[in-house]
Amino acid sequence: MAVAVGVLVVALLIVVGALGGYSFKSGAPTEGAAPTADVVGGFGRAAATLGFEVVVPHDVPADWHPNSFSLNNPAIGATGAPVVRGGWLTADGSFITLLESSATGPVLVAQEVGTALDNRGQVEAAGSTWNIYPGQRAEQVWVRTSAGITFLITGSAKPADFQALAQAVS
Repeated sequence: MAVAVGVLVVALLIVVGALGGYSFKSGAPTEGAAPTADVVGGFGRAAATLGFEVVVPHDVPADWHPNSFSLNNPAIGATGAPVVRGGWLTADGSFITLLESSATGPVLVAQEVGTALDNRGQVEAAGSTWNIYPGQRAEQVWVRTSAGITFLITGSAKPADFQALAQAVS
């Protein structure tokens, strides 16, 4: 019986070796490249899908990595207000997200942040006044409405990055 177990162990070692070995690491994800999304192109195509004018961000800092894009379209079964969302990783690895919607500011904040509205003041950015709300986790939310479009910026990025994204949709 000991010989049979020995043969099985040797066979197992040969198979594991042939398949590239085995790692005893914890199974935690390893660092790799962040996903990439066509954020600017997505904003450019969103108006045809959502039925409201969408502002395409321009001159986003070149060292930001576009990594997420999505649409929330009630016309095809989604719940809530129509929204286009695009996100970037900033140069320091923080994230920032731009949302545009035909919903009012309070409706969009309630839908996206999921907390009671608690206006924390205002900030001037790119020649416009943005209302500030607390976001999820330790994030903040900037919101403004212009010509029937509500813009919402959120994320863990620095205020200078919020200013840059506000400028990109001014």
